[in-house]
Amino acid sequence: MSRRLLLSLILFLGIYNTLLAQLPNNDKCITMYNDSVLRTKYPQLGTLDEFEKTLQKRIETIKQLERTGRLKAAVLTIPVVVHVVHAGEAVGTGRNISQAQIQSQIETLNEDFRRKVGTRGYNENPVGADIEIEFCLATVNPQGVTLPQRGIDRINGQTGFGKGTWAQNDIENLLKPNTYWDPERYYNIWVLDFAATDNRLVGYAQFPNQSNLAGMNPNNGPASTDGVVIRYNSFGNAEKGNFPVLQAPYNLGRTLTHETGHWLGLRHIWGDANCGNDYVDDTPTQASESRGCQKGRTSCGTTNMVENYMDYSDDACFNIFTMGQKARIRAVMEISPRRANLINSSLCGTNVAGPPIPNFRSEQRQVLLGGQVRFVDLSTNLPTSWQWTFEGGTPSASAEQNPTVTYNTPGKFKVTLVAANSSGSSAPLVREAYIEVLSVGLCADQTNFNGTPTVLRQPNGTGYVAGQNSRKTQAVSELFSNSLAYNNMHAAVLRFGVAKAARGASTESVVTINVWNARGIQNGPGALLESKDVPLRTILDDVANQRSTTVVFDRNVPLSGLPFHIGISITQAAGDTIALMTTRNGESTQASAWFQNAQGDWARYSDSLGLNVAHHITARVGMKPSIQITASAQFVSPGEAVTLNARGAGIFNWSGQNLSSTLGAQVIARPTQTTSYTVTGSGLDLCNATATARIFVGAGSITEVPTTLPDQAITITPNPSDGLAKLAFRNTSRGVLTLSVRNLTGVEVLRQQFQKTEDGFERNLDLRTMASGLYLIEVRIGDQVVRKKIVKQ
Repeated sequence: MSRRLLLSLILFLGIYNTLLAQLPNNDKCITMYNDSVLRTKYPQLGTLDEFEKTLQKRIETIKQLERTGRLKAAVLTIPVVVHVVHAGEAVGTGRNISQAQIQSQIETLNEDFRRKVGTRGYNENPVGADIEIEFCLATVNPQGVTLPQRGIDRINGQTGFGKGTWAQNDIENLLKPNTYWDPERYYNIWVLDFAATDNRLVGYAQFPNQSNLAGMNPNNGPASTDGVVIRYNSFGNAEKGNFPVLQAPYNLGRTLTHETGHWLGLRHIWGDANCGNDYVDDTPTQASESRGCQKGRTSCGTTNMVENYMDYSDDACFNIFTMGQKARIRAVMEISPRRANLINSSLCGTNVAGPPIPNFRSEQRQVLLGGQVRFVDLSTNLPTSWQWTFEGGTPSASAEQNPTVTYNTPGKFKVTLVAANSSGSSAPLVREAYIEVLSVGLCADQTNFNGTPTVLRQPNGTGYVAGQNSRKTQAVSELFSNSLAYNNMHAAVLRFGVAKAARGASTESVVTINVWNARGIQNGPGALLESKDVPLRTILDDVANQRSTTVVFDRNVPLSGLPFHIGISITQAAGDTIALMTTRNGESTQASAWFQNAQGDWARYSDSLGLNVAHHITARVGMKPSIQITASAQFVSPGEAVTLNARGAGIFNWSGQNLSSTLGAQVIARPTQTTSYTVTGSGLDLCNATATARIFVGAGSITEVPTTLPDQAITITPNPSDGLAKLAFRNTSRGVLTLSVRNLTGVEVLRQQFQKTEDGFERNLDLRTMASGLYLIEVRIGDQVVRKKIVKQ
């Protein structure tokens, strides 16, 4: 695509320039790369592989119906609006192309998609197909007003935006959002002059997305960018009129045919990889794009189909869509809502007079408590007003065309729509139990693993696919779609199948568990959200006892309702080896397993290794917090102090050897042998109320453990108190004494220091300005700590 380029959304100009700098110098099309940029800005789109999985199922159904003669495809008609973006030129001059040039382009598009006899769009290839889709120039604008020139919307970019030429960033973030027409009713085509920075491009498109399908967030992505962009001197057919602005070899209208193929779900014929996969059975595999018209070219053991519209040949060379590509396009027209709704828009002929026929869909049908649902109006006959009623929702009614509603009560709720125009109002459309709000699942375990636990050996090398290997893999990860939009994760459970240590059970090596967002290329790992080091000793013990390894992170990892990755970093330390378990090859079809190669680049197992597996990893996610625990050290000498901190609750209770206290958010442990410390939280509604930290104690003499006074060693009278109380205790310690008071959330509300010069210590406490409730009094002198509760009435 830069001959036919798919670049949808650029986060901002700096990111765009960075991404572009990474492209091969001579690569004129970055379709797949820039689809990943779109998904980076809009992670709710989900992955292209998830869309592919559903699409392939529907394609197979279509093929079966065709084989049995039970399917006869109807000719579908798609209404088009061409946004002609000029700089003030007269109509028919320069960028402000003529109506005749636009009509020549639509004629060419129909000849190609209908395999029309007697035109360049006809072929005699045995797998050549009539797609049975036609395109028409729309008769009316979104307000129902008849267009003076059918399907043409002329935009003066100079007066409207101060621009005569357009960079991609400005197209996506300025032009499109301010000029698009409803993509559920119109196929939007922008015709313009690219800026000098993008003068390689002749066009680009946005892939279709699906909704209300398993494994996908139902959000269709940005309606404001849906369509294609074509360079003005490549839009039209020089053989159908005198159009001086057209430039060979892209002057016969095939740029729009190619980009429309992308817009309808077709990928490049070479699969954007050396002998790659375009997911169409009857297109020959080829090593790369073709140039010019290399008829007879061979690669990947086949004669390449250089005449296919989804290659890179010159316009005069193209004339083939295949039966397999047709099945793919027709499947997209069924499962991609925006594409499917286009054929019901009634914009190609005379507008139907009469009240609207109401119709709508929601971007999701099932939500958690507090979740939001966006509704999309699909009513025909151009309604101008809407009356929505949302049982159980907030707001309960709306006059917006596409409202967003919040649901805070569990249950199943109906939705009602009445649409109106100048001819009158429709009858109410009522859909009973249309939205389901879940009262359970606020805390959940999510996994892609559903198969046979397997340790995969590295093919064509040594080591393990999901561990140390001869390819020097740096990391592996598992992609989680997070389709119910959980906002945090407190722990992960990983099943290792191999664990070896050069130093055996005495090793102090660690394995780093990582959480990334899914904003890398094609929803690969992006920014690191959290890391946690797990002692290799723990994994050794878990593998020996055939159990999984549970990792509690130092904080509730913020997921923001978006997809994410969990995985491990893989070091190449001599004698240390680990490997995650996966499913058997072929038991998973979600392409959720990723690896980072020796150069630091991420890739899917399915693309680079030909393996369809999922890692044995579970994410513990929730809409509520969980208890988290951190330790200042994991390997200590006997009796050495370790600071343990807890968060996520109001009250904390601890258990374990040689603790300074059993209460509070922070305690000091001095273990004399390997010990697990557990903290239990309360006071808040939690997903998980306990967390454990294991401290490994090495060999050696015991470090002196200072006396930790029991709670009874301190007296506070009276207790409960109106705020005035006396604190007293005795011991032999001398030095600086710190007195602090914390509330139940762990916030320190009072802190004082004194010099203790004798055994006895007494002080008056004044809590009268503090709110009523339970407080924790802590006295610390040297390594000695004593705590006591006080109730302020």
